Amino acid sequence: MMHTKSEQIVATLSKGLLEPRISVVGCGGAGNNVVNSIYWSNKKVETVAVNTDETKLENINAHKKILIGKDVTHGQGARGFPEVGEHCADQARSAIASVLKGSDIVIIVAGMGGGTGTGAAPIVAEVSRDLNAVTFAIAINPFSYETCRQTAAKEGIKKLRGVTENTIVLDNDRLLDLAGDISINESFAIMERSINHLIDSMTHRISEDVVSPIREEVNAYIQEYESIAVVPAPQAHPVAELVTASVEAKSVDMTFAATVNPQLLSR
Repeated sequence: MMHTKSEQIVATLSKGLLEPRISVVGCGGAGNNVVNSIYWSNKKVETVAVNTDETKLENINAHKKILIGKDVTHGQGARGFPEVGEHCADQARSAIASVLKGSDIVIIVAGMGGGTGTGAAPIVAEVSRDLNAVTFAIAINPFSYETCRQTAAKEGIKKLRGVTENTIVLDNDRLLDLAGDISINESFAIMERSINHLIDSMTHRISEDVVSPIREEVNAYIQEYESIAVVPAPQAHPVAELVTASVEAKSVDMTFAATVNPQLLSR
């Protein structure tokens, strides 16, 4: 199919100015599992796996991997201690920043109550925020019978909410209620698919709500000047600024909350 010159210019400008770089960062075991699923199914995002467990990290598919705290844990994991995960991530701030640099939107996924996810996720969010990326988080609550993990989970969620635009908390207990008589592994797979769908819906809506209107603006600008031999370049619209403005207007923020199955949300 032939394209007009203006359409070709719009396509070039749109790709250079408007395609947001979205990074999905999975922290700890649960977050890594989600990233592994997204790696195969969502080509619009860059996946990053962060862990203190070297073996787990080696078995995960992700565009980029960061082993944190090897000199502390010797690659054996945080052993359920959030303070260890936090310390390891704090030491790796520069490595995390190097991987996330240039991201317009960062979505952090982590299970709460354990060591690496609970401790590292807020540090990753801080690094992302310092890079001026719009930062969201998806936190997975432990099962109610995991009583020893509840206090750590609450503290981790509190920290995440303090450093992100929005943090959605999903509830493993409610997942079991919905899923019925299935195994734990099957329920985890359902949770991973739900998060994958949430992120896919969010990236699609960002394209519709933020990128498409500006693409139309570029198109109108080009058409206005298409009779001129040399078309002046329109003003660039940094995607992070566009999304930030949209978040302030609550459109992307509400989209983020609305695209997840409400039955999985923590009460």
